[in-house]
Amino acid sequence: MIKTILACVSSAKTGQQVLESVGRIAKIFGSHIEILHVRADPRGLVPYTGEGMDGSMIEEIMEVTEKEGSERAQDTKNLFDEYSKSSGIPILDEPDGKTGASMSWREEIGREDEIIATRGRLFDLIFVGRPMRDSAFPSPITLEAALLDTGRPTVVVPPILPPKTGEHVAVAWESSSEAAHALSAAIPILEKANKVTLLSADPVEPPAIPPEEGALRLKWSGIDSTIEKFDVKEQEIGAAYLKYASEVRADFLIKGAYARSRVRQMILGGRTRHIITSTEIPVLLCK
Repeated sequence: MIKTILACVSSAKTGQQVLESVGRIAKIFGSHIEILHVRADPRGLVPYTGEGMDGSMIEEIMEVTEKEGSERAQDTKNLFDEYSKSSGIPILDEPDGKTGASMSWREEIGREDEIIATRGRLFDLIFVGRPMRDSAFPSPITLEAALLDTGRPTVVVPPILPPKTGEHVAVAWESSSEAAHALSAAIPILEKANKVTLLSADPVEPPAIPPEEGALRLKWSGIDSTIEKFDVKEQEIGAAYLKYASEVRADFLIKGAYARSRVRQMILGGRTRHIITSTEIPVLLCK
């Protein structure tokens, strides 16, 4: 079961969709959500300031950073309070012995990626907003820290949500250990879905496990699924997963992350990188 969820909300401007998405999942499982907001520590900027800057200039930069961080934190906390009221999800700091979704607020000062890399290990699932090209928030560094350093499944939330989340779940069928980890982590979500579709490149990449074997594996967990095959030569496979997830009208995607070298994907691109930057539905990723 998914009983604890960490949602990283960097700003009020980009946080609404993260709250809405995590709230939908929490209501299904009666989960507790910790909303984490990290304020940058102005003292951490000192090593990055120019050598030609005097003490007064450095102090001014730190003051501006502190002011902006405080304002962003207050705006984000206001968003949290408003969402709790509109969603009906109560605010609880400790378990009260009752079932049902709940949420709490946590604010820390430091580097967002470093804090989520350690705190994320306490939770069953992590939610992070999809990085945007024209915005510093959400940060791609934070997302990669959640994916690569916590050992926990991470959901990437797009800037615009589909009307539902988790009713029709697509699985990017692959034979990698990362894909196996993702499938295992997603079983609770798949059990609750109304429909499950396995998206499979044809032919399957070696070492090949036919999608029919995946459907049988899910059947043993009491999950019925259908298989949608696509020509692997048609287009880049990451884009293909998103295309066919859209065509079958899935509202959630399950995918193994960085099955190939992360460095190679950063330089040359790759299916995980494409999905992280382009998805229009929430995606659960596992390393």
